[in-house]
Amino acid sequence: MMRRRRAVIAARERWLSGRWRWLARAVGSQAGQALLTPRAGRVIELLELGPGKRYLDIGCGTGSYAHLLAARAGCEEPPICMDIVQGPGPVDLVGWPERLPFADGAFDCVTSFYFIRRFDDDVVHGFAREVARVLAPGGRGLLLEIAPVVNPLLNRLHGRVVAAGCPTVELRGWGRLAATFSEAGYDAIDLVNVGPFLVPPVPRVGLLLRRAPGGVGERGA
Repeated sequence: MMRRRRAVIAARERWLSGRWRWLARAVGSQAGQALLTPRAGRVIELLELGPGKRYLDIGCGTGSYAHLLAARAGCEEPPICMDIVQGPGPVDLVGWPERLPFADGAFDCVTSFYFIRRFDDDVVHGFAREVARVLAPGGRGLLLEIAPVVNPLLNRLHGRVVAAGCPTVELRGWGRLAATFSEAGYDAIDLVNVGPFLVPPVPRVGLLLRRAPGGVGERGA
């Protein structure tokens, strides 16, 4: 586990501070993230992000897109931005995804964009439980990730295309992610579409993770 963790951190650091750091900063900028994740208004709508909401972004890179979303939504408080390494942008703290350093129910909205493909299943299971734990009653989380395709040759090609900052790449589709996150304590999990990907042949998957307002409700996918 420690060896895998070191490999993930080292790959992320090379991407953010190595010879390709200019590309990492371009991709992580507000303009770059707006291209990768268009329709910011749709993201805000899905999260019900707005004034008075406490917002956490995990795997933020530069943190710029989370700040863009919070500003457009009229949030009074800036988002808390967390990653596994320090980035060139406003990263507030460094931590591991299966051990989020926050109290239960600390946030109304959580986002994680293009982050978990670098982790093995054990980490993703722990991450799913932790996001459920830190979401307040009535809270919402939005997870976006690159999805696999049926063709194995295309799958390998797509894996290479999105391998920057990752020691290995594990692409997970809707069924696999829904099965993982449905075990973590959410009251509802929805497949959502937030618009086209920058490179249309490379698909992505979106999960909207919801907690019931009273903390109790039907769980399912």
